[in-house]
Amino acid sequence: MSRKDQILEIATELVQTRGYSAFSYQDLSNRLGITKASIHHHFPSKKDLGKAVAEKYNADVRATLAAVKRESDDPWAQIEGYVQFVLEIIKTHDRICAAGSVQSEINVVPEAMGQSMCSLVQHVIGWISEVITNGRDLGVMDFPGTPDHQGALIFSAAQGAMQYGRANGEQKANQVMQQIKETLKCRS
Repeated sequence: MSRKDQILEIATELVQTRGYSAFSYQDLSNRLGITKASIHHHFPSKKDLGKAVAEKYNADVRATLAAVKRESDDPWAQIEGYVQFVLEIIKTHDRICAAGSVQSEINVVPEAMGQSMCSLVQHVIGWISEVITNGRDLGVMDFPGTPDHQGALIFSAAQGAMQYGRANGEQKANQVMQQIKETLKCRS
């Protein structure tokens, strides 16, 4: 892994565990055992680093969701893939979704970082909406309201589950994510 990729990996972890505003180049320097000048060589400012973190995270999440869809046409398998994706984030050292973390600091993060993460959130909500629309069209899922509203609700609940799980344990997050699936079941 290149030094630039190592910096991005640690910076993403810090965004997920502390938030963008709560880490510095000194934190990165300490973690990587390199000078701050080495970090500035790759990312002249924290604003540049924030934009790069958001762009990489955005691309990684989009690729993950695309892979989930390629693995199965079944809407339930796709929702399960999303649930497992969320639970994997929680299993990784008390992290939360970087997009959710950045959105909680939207008034203080660099504009490009905020825009990239907001774009990702809209993509994820659209992805969920598409999956559940397909599920409803196939008669295997049901939910009140529009797919877009339900997609936003599911995304928001998943973000809350990550926060809840970080504070109360992975099992609590898993319970919330399982409940999300329950709300999509058809009722006779």
